[in-house]
Amino acid sequence: MARPQKRTVDYFPHYVNHGKTLLILQNEFGNDGYAFWFQLLSLLCKTDGQVYDYNNPASWKLLLAETHVNEVTATQILKILSDIDAIDKDLHSNKIIWVQNLVDNLDDVYRRRRNGSTPEKPVIVNNNPVNVNRNTQTKLNQTKPNQTKPNNIHIPEYPNVKLTKEEYDKLKEQFGEAGAKDRIENLSLYIASKGDKYKNHYATILNWERRDRKDNGTYKEPPRKTTDEQRLASLEPRHREANS
Repeated sequence: MARPQKRTVDYFPHYVNHGKTLLILQNEFGNDGYAFWFQLLSLLCKTDGQVYDYNNPASWKLLLAETHVNEVTATQILKILSDIDAIDKDLHSNKIIWVQNLVDNLDDVYRRRRNGSTPEKPVIVNNNPVNVNRNTQTKLNQTKPNQTKPNNIHIPEYPNVKLTKEEYDKLKEQFGEAGAKDRIENLSLYIASKGDKYKNHYATILNWERRDRKDNGTYKEPPRKTTDEQRLASLEPRHREANS
């Protein structure tokens, strides 16, 4: 089995001429601001994929220990870094730290690694961070380009439904967020009940939609207040041939 690709780095560029980030931090917090920023960058470099999630209390305490500041100061500094776009604002609102400039500066480091690729920014799906990193370990001598497995996202509520981010976005665009979620839930319940396997879950959802429209003329949204058994009962007649 191939060894997982290393996604940490041992150094990062420390330029002599500093930009607005350090000037603002030093003006507000003195040397604490200067030290916090570079200690944060060091922590990101030794964190897998340069993504630091501090939702866990232990991760938050580690961040404080690494940067040598108290909770109040750390919270204030992170807020300023978010306001000036030094760290990603959307991810910061979910207690996740991502510094795009740092990752851009590490691009050459990753390119020099065999089969390496620069980490990519996570996305937020249903208020949960989803890692869309394409830096997966593959055996190039055994895998042809058209055989590469799709980069599926993880939807916590429906772990048995596999969709790429592009497929998920297309469903939201076509049916709206609520409609996409209903169709994904329908497929998830049916798979859980029957144990059926489908090669492409996105294609299955679209195929079910086509059949529903053909049978009924228009698609009827599932009732919001029904039990799982009722929903399965409404699904089973339409997809009985899946088990034939």
